[in-house]
Amino acid sequence: MEKTSKVFKLWCLFIFVVILLLSVVSALSNSIDDKEKEKTLRIPLRLSKDSNENKQCWKVLRFKNRKPNKVVCDEKGLHIKVQCSANLLVYPLDVQADVNSVVLQGAVTGLPRIPEGKKQGDKKADDFAIRFGLVIAGKKRLNPIEKLFAPELVRHLFGQAPKSKGIDHVLFLNLANDPPPEWKKRTHPIGKGLLREQVGCVRKTSGDFIIKAEFQKPYNVLALCIICDGDHTKSEFQVTVKDIQLNPQRRKEK
Repeated sequence: MEKTSKVFKLWCLFIFVVILLLSVVSALSNSIDDKEKEKTLRIPLRLSKDSNENKQCWKVLRFKNRKPNKVVCDEKGLHIKVQCSANLLVYPLDVQADVNSVVLQGAVTGLPRIPEGKKQGDKKADDFAIRFGLVIAGKKRLNPIEKLFAPELVRHLFGQAPKSKGIDHVLFLNLANDPPPEWKKRTHPIGKGLLREQVGCVRKTSGDFIIKAEFQKPYNVLALCIICDGDHTKSEFQVTVKDIQLNPQRRKEK
């Protein structure tokens, strides 16, 4: 009986140790997964026509009945030339990322010409040098009827979600003219709440710019997108995107 009791105690101790080890391994695995999801991602600045199919790259999507921008890339970045034109650049992420901050660095030559009496973002003045967008995962999908009548931009953006996924909304960070719009954040009139915008940076003249944003809670992001448009205001300018980082590491203050 005494031997049986000792064996039973040892067996219980063994089971306890195994359960403890499994819980520790699980916690470490979850921690590693979280860190992987929120690690710094530097987005390549190359176009699909310049890359092999198996590489991550930006795709240029045209709008019907609109003159397209001229888009090229080189070692300095993505160059987007706007000549009373507009189009959409999309970058589907290989793996969904939890994004708590973003930085986009670039340069602009010229800015949209906002008509007298209008404010940037108004009807017939809704052009921005660059809108940098995060396509955020969710449950919304377009049914067949909605696909027929939804604006072309909305259809393009829903097309970035995998078949098993949906979209919650798309958050655009805009480079605004100086003076900027009266709103700092807004829900765009088209898209029934899908398109949300906020002013990410303001410029009065040509030059370098940085769009930065930090979020209170991380967004689960499916894809990135860029819109440079001058079609409403008949404007001509050029934007160079030099660097894009998701979850950039903060520099330590000296």
